[in-house]
Amino acid sequence: MDIVEDNVAIEKLDTHSAVPTWSGFDYQGQVSIYWVMKQLNQMDLSSIQLKDYELQIESLEDFSINHKGYPLTIHQVKAYQDKATFGKFKRAIHDLLGKCAKYPAITLCYLHTCHQIEMPEEDAFKTELEGIKSEKNKLQLVEYNNLLFKEGKYDETIEKLLLNQAEGNEFRSVIGRLEIEDEIKRQIRMFLEKNNELCKYEFVESDENINFIYFNFIHEINQLVAKGHADKEKDNSISFSTFVDILTNEYVFAFTEKTAASMLKNILSAYFAEFCEKFDLEPEDCLAWKENWEWICRLNDHDFLLLCKKLTPTVNANTKKLEAIILRELIVKAGAHKTLFPLVMSSGHFALKIEGVKEMFVLNKEGIHHLITTIAETWGKNEAANQGKKIFEALKNDNQLTYLLFDVNKVITNELEGPFEGKIVDAGHDFENVIPGFEEKDTITKYKRMHFMKVETAMEVFKS
Repeated sequence: MDIVEDNVAIEKLDTHSAVPTWSGFDYQGQVSIYWVMKQLNQMDLSSIQLKDYELQIESLEDFSINHKGYPLTIHQVKAYQDKATFGKFKRAIHDLLGKCAKYPAITLCYLHTCHQIEMPEEDAFKTELEGIKSEKNKLQLVEYNNLLFKEGKYDETIEKLLLNQAEGNEFRSVIGRLEIEDEIKRQIRMFLEKNNELCKYEFVESDENINFIYFNFIHEINQLVAKGHADKEKDNSISFSTFVDILTNEYVFAFTEKTAASMLKNILSAYFAEFCEKFDLEPEDCLAWKENWEWICRLNDHDFLLLCKKLTPTVNANTKKLEAIILRELIVKAGAHKTLFPLVMSSGHFALKIEGVKEMFVLNKEGIHHLITTIAETWGKNEAANQGKKIFEALKNDNQLTYLLFDVNKVITNELEGPFEGKIVDAGHDFENVIPGFEEKDTITKYKRMHFMKVETAMEVFKS
């Protein structure tokens, strides 16, 4: 069904397909949230109808800001890591301009990037756009070309394009992947300072509260988007009034299981962004990791926290009573960079078919299950035994973790090598309470022998 905008129907041909894995932890999601916060901080909330404004995701563009259901501004987000030349962005620019030409009620179009784009001279810029040839969305390309260059709408439309707006500009559109979180937090702080009459709580602007607000805020936006996809809503949008309600609700200042899950997803996403920058990788090209990340984004809070315990099973933590200080122990940066990401991306064809948390990050070679972890303890003569004791202590206190590691034979780490063993305490019928359909296994009461394997050895074992 077409969307009507000032008597001009927005045709389905011009819209994106909504992506169920949209995430506020990814660059595109973070940019859209940053932009809403930026708009809210420029508004006088006492004199406008907030419910008339909304963030729309993956419709006419990656996102748009709508007023009474119609797009005021449209935004495309490109997260290329390198300082790319114009050629890499010209189709995106062409499509933004084409949509502005076709739907003149759109006031501005933005291209958001991680880096400045090396732009050609004005005449060369126009010539490059006019000369684009592509089989991808060819009908759309031809239509936009006709509007811009044959019907003469280019000159009036180019005035609506904003890109390369770096720090210091009112409408900043160039923000690095590793900067965007701080920029959102800065906008949240500004919002709370400007609208303190809406917040009935003390010390809301402390650094700790800003962190909790940010992670709870991102979590709630993710939940709303996920609900929209689950309900098969074609136009996934969130009212500005919903953003304000979330930001001023008491629960966003609390540290809960939701906060912990949100913080850990953010940590994992940030580690991956840093890993890509370190090795000049484009995140969008890392398909094996992308598949796992999509699974992660679908997990509920409890299952995701359980997955984090599985990634670093030496940490003996209760997911119901996590403290902020322990979170980075659950996903260790050095282990993620050296072991987790490289093995996921190079050995994906050995991975178990994912059906849930149990299969995630487990590689199978001739029936032997190898668990990829972020354990980054350095090698030492007794370290395999020492760290092994920690794993069995964690298993003793968590039946669900025991179930997840029951079939694991080898634990892949940064440096540790060698066997370790311990007794998995008999959980009896307790398993039936935490794992539906779980059949008690006799071996649950026996000593289990496992081996640490360092990542270099694993790379040899799982070579293509």
